[in-house]
Amino acid sequence: MTGAAGGVLLLASSIAVAVAPPALAQDCPTAQSARNGFVVERDQRSKTEVFVGSDSIVRTVMRSGGKTLLETTQFEGLFQLDRIDTGHRTVLRPKTNLASLFPLKVGQTIRAEFDIEDPRRPGTAAIEFSVKKTDTLHIGPCQYRVYQMERRESRGESPLRFVNTDYYAPDLKLIIAKEYKYQDDRTRLIKFDRIYSIKR
Repeated sequence: MTGAAGGVLLLASSIAVAVAPPALAQDCPTAQSARNGFVVERDQRSKTEVFVGSDSIVRTVMRSGGKTLLETTQFEGLFQLDRIDTGHRTVLRPKTNLASLFPLKVGQTIRAEFDIEDPRRPGTAAIEFSVKKTDTLHIGPCQYRVYQMERRESRGESPLRFVNTDYYAPDLKLIIAKEYKYQDDRTRLIKFDRIYSIKR
């Protein structure tokens, strides 16, 4: 094809590319848009809705197969204050001023103590994070700055024990990955693989 007909076809193709629908753009929630709510998914089996409040409170609802399995209320997305696990509710009342532990800094260790209201297992708990370094981590094509933090916990009078390494994204106020270490020094990283905003 030559001449005017070829030119018209080329021009039409260029216009089609120029007006391609914006839906093709990647939806990566940011610190600003996260306040409108977003969703993270893993292996297409679990879906967690995240709602970031202006008062440092983060609420999450995790579903699988259409069923609600876990609902949490967290301070800054790090410390759970309330959780409903398949219908069973646990309330954690902080004995520490949680706001004083933020903002996070590399090299610091933060610790919080709680009274636990749980009919099955009341008592006290302590949670400690050692902020090791900053890093970047992807959820699909979306890249986020994270703090890599070692997590330790205890119940009652028992000593703190290492649980796992958390990768916390401050812009999302969410732990987006956890790394578990086995006795033979092998590690396993479990992370979300999809993220997108809640459309309203």
